[in-house]
Amino acid sequence: MLCNSVSYRHLVVAVFIAVFAVSSPAKSEIEKFMRHCSGKLCLYYRASVAVPEGWQEDEASSRAMNVQIFVPQGKTFDNAGAIIYTTVKFNRDKTPIATLVAEDHANWRKKARDVKIERLPEVARAAGQEPFLQYQFEMPSRKAQPFERVATTGDVDKDGNAFLVAVVLTATSMKALKAAEPAYLTILKDY
Repeated sequence: MLCNSVSYRHLVVAVFIAVFAVSSPAKSEIEKFMRHCSGKLCLYYRASVAVPEGWQEDEASSRAMNVQIFVPQGKTFDNAGAIIYTTVKFNRDKTPIATLVAEDHANWRKKARDVKIERLPEVARAAGQEPFLQYQFEMPSRKAQPFERVATTGDVDKDGNAFLVAVVLTATSMKALKAAEPAYLTILKDY
């Protein structure tokens, strides 16, 4: 009887660990998916980030835009004052993240002549990995996204492929941006 109860306890512990491992997002992991696009299959990448407390994923918008979109609970992409989204892009040439960020800033300066870009402190990542480079954008002419925080880092998948990971907080007002900042920073620090 003792032998059976010990085996039963081991089984219960093993099942608990397996369920926990499957249900918990892995830290700093690039996930790959195949999606239908324009009549063919396209590869889609996603960073494994946990939904911040008080927020939810807008799954329909995430699917439609091929990015992971978080909104405050009870809101949608269309009616939230602030959203957080993650993008992952393959970095085939392993271009330094600072170079890719500088190119992105140059593109923004062409698209929005009134853009102000301010460097913010880097955000350390879990397990001492490459930190997020963080910037704040103010673009009064862009009514849908006049305020943004953009944090960018490099990551690799399990096969050693390099990726650019960006976590963006975009808001319709500075007040909405500030209210969403704790959730945003949680994502960055936990990744």
